Amino acid sequence: MEEGGEFTFPTATPEPRTSPLRAAAPSLGDVPDNILVRVSAFLRCRADRVHMACVNKLWSRAVRGVGRPPPPLPWLIFPNTETPTFYSPITRRYHRLCRLPPDVRRARFCGSAVGGWLVLALDSCHGYALYNLNSGQRIPLPASFTTPGDKDVPLVVHAATFSAPPSGPNQYMVAAIVLIANRSTAAFWSEGSESWFSPSTGALLEATAQDVIYYGDAFFFVTSREDVVSFQPVFLGWNNNVGLTRVDYDMQQRGDLDDDVGVHEGMGVGVMRRYLVESRGRLLMVVRYFYNQSGSTEQIRVFQFQVMPPEAAADDQRPRAAWENLGNQLDGRMLFLGRGCSRSLEVADYNGIQGEFEESTIYFIDERMASERLPGGRSLYSFTDMGRYDMEEIATAPWPEGLYPSTSDNAPPTWWLH
Repeated sequence: MEEGGEFTFPTATPEPRTSPLRAAAPSLGDVPDNILVRVSAFLRCRADRVHMACVNKLWSRAVRGVGRPPPPLPWLIFPNTETPTFYSPITRRYHRLCRLPPDVRRARFCGSAVGGWLVLALDSCHGYALYNLNSGQRIPLPASFTTPGDKDVPLVVHAATFSAPPSGPNQYMVAAIVLIANRSTAAFWSEGSESWFSPSTGALLEATAQDVIYYGDAFFFVTSREDVVSFQPVFLGWNNNVGLTRVDYDMQQRGDLDDDVGVHEGMGVGVMRRYLVESRGRLLMVVRYFYNQSGSTEQIRVFQFQVMPPEAAADDQRPRAAWENLGNQLDGRMLFLGRGCSRSLEVADYNGIQGEFEESTIYFIDERMASERLPGGRSLYSFTDMGRYDMEEIATAPWPEGLYPSTSDNAPPTWWLH
């Protein structure tokens, strides 16, 4: 308005200022569906998917639409009486294996099964047990073997496997490669048995067994001569009694077996170790060649078990079989080797996971004793001959990544199967 020829503005009384409303926090329900689906597709662990599904209904629907995750990759255990650790191939990290009972820390691991189960040699007095790393459940195993002549003798378990996880709904057995009176043989234990046992006739194997697996409906053993013997459990359904049906296969020797054995073992060039793996419903034998000069594994070959049609006029009723060489490719598979616990997995199931998982790759671990011994005569186990083998390139590479112990004071490494 004008006052006295001057133009003036009215003075406004300032009003109290109010703070703007605080911006609303973004809601987890606002994440676009396509992003949720892509994120959940990278969760290969079942537990991680369960956690994501618990956030809200939208996230739960996204997880359910992805499909089932692939089988978890095995974790690699580095035993030690003081600081046992394990390695996760997906995260490529080492973790402390905490809260183990003292006798489990000191135990020698003889085999593993799905669900976190281990076969343990607990002490020098031939004490054995099944132990679950996930729950801490323990099932005692007997310390003696009953011979066909009904005599109880001590045994040493070298490698063992399960017909089924003890925590599952089915009856289960444990089969093992054992040393009895300085001779290697097969031994079995079923739930409720007071001792290890074997069939009443022909239980001893003609050559040293190198690995055991439960395949189909029977335990299969492979020897240093690549012979195959199977034992099929027959659960009788009363008083926990179990029978075993034995089959000795009439193996047609592969053409280069004599050369392999003669050069590597006869001439002292190295050692051959054999592993059994179930893959795509078939039984594989993996032969690992360790060379003394380099102190490491330099070659691995894979063979497939082939049972031949019976001959009508054959007098020998044993089934005929042979090992067929698969060449230098695994057709999209990768193998994890371990006595009594080898695994075959499909590489395509793990696409997109951090890390390098390539087809025709074989992951192997060291199972040797070191030359030096600990005070008191205890064995020291080596962790130096470990790596991954590329079948196509016929070459090995260091694995796992990072720093890990070079020895163990109680056991070789083994796989933690989920």
